[in-house]
Amino acid sequence: MDQELLARIDLIERMVSQGRRSTEYWGWCFALWGTGQLTATAWATRSGRPGLAWGVTMAACGIITGLVMARKKATEQAETLVSRSLGAIWLCFGISITLLAFVGNPAGIFNERSFCAVFLALMGLTNVSSGIILRWPLQVVSGIVWWLAAVFAMLGPEKMVPWTQIAMIFFGEVVFGLYLMARERTARRHA
Repeated sequence: MDQELLARIDLIERMVSQGRRSTEYWGWCFALWGTGQLTATAWATRSGRPGLAWGVTMAACGIITGLVMARKKATEQAETLVSRSLGAIWLCFGISITLLAFVGNPAGIFNERSFCAVFLALMGLTNVSSGIILRWPLQVVSGIVWWLAAVFAMLGPEKMVPWTQIAMIFFGEVVFGLYLMARERTARRHA
């Protein structure tokens, strides 16, 4: 009985480790979406046409992500429970934020502060959930920082709200994604 329990624990640890390794290979996705959001922000500010800027940029990020994911899925080994769980969390985040941005915003449900706070809180939830599943404290800490930024967006000076979102996108997505990509390169060199 002890051997069976040890074998199950070992299997769980290997699944979590495999999920963590596969997540490191998604650093490009963090960097892509963060860069896309910063591009859309700059384009919307300069053009005065936020619907077009965000629609085109986010659609491009979605298409690129879909193509890369389809390619990765065709070449990877069997999908694990961990990878399916992480994929489900991020897919649900994407659908939720898309509905809020492209239905809620045009309907006038949000102002800049409330939308930013919701976005930051959802990023916190998604990162903490992923970090807990992967048993990866760095991603949990990242999610907590997103949550703190959400609190600041709700309670801080209104003129700082867009800058808070921009800073979190830059550090929490672009820099975090580049860090994961660097880890991936190091892992490949040592493999």
